[in-house]
Amino acid sequence: MFDKASYLKSAILVAFGGAIISAAPPPVAPGTGVLCLGTFIYFVEKSGKQCRTGKDPEFQARIEGYARRFDDYFIRNTGGDPETLVAFKQRQNLNSEDHRDICEGDIADMYDRMKAMKADELDREVGELLARDGPPTFGDCV
Repeated sequence: MFDKASYLKSAILVAFGGAIISAAPPPVAPGTGVLCLGTFIYFVEKSGKQCRTGKDPEFQARIEGYARRFDDYFIRNTGGDPETLVAFKQRQNLNSEDHRDICEGDIADMYDRMKAMKADELDREVGELLARDGPPTFGDCV
């Protein structure tokens, strides 16, 4: 004999399971967002060196370490030429010496926001982003 209730329960479970799976965000491609967070890190590093010399030495050392990790990732995942990184940083205006650009406004606020983050939280974000090699992109941060 055909049990309609059991069949109906199974159909509902299968349909609900499919809905849950389709609602899950798609996997993020390796390299997505690397340029975004990397650029923020580079600007915070520059702000620390140019505007806050001698202040926050532990934070600035961590940021410098992140920046070198982003450098390595970028070079490794864009063909191995360090000049590609130099050109990227120039396009992002990371060579600016304008005190107002680096020491005030959005960049100064970014420095303060990153400094206020728990070290392990920022460590985790950087680590997860750089854990898988792939072509570095900005992702959806801009």
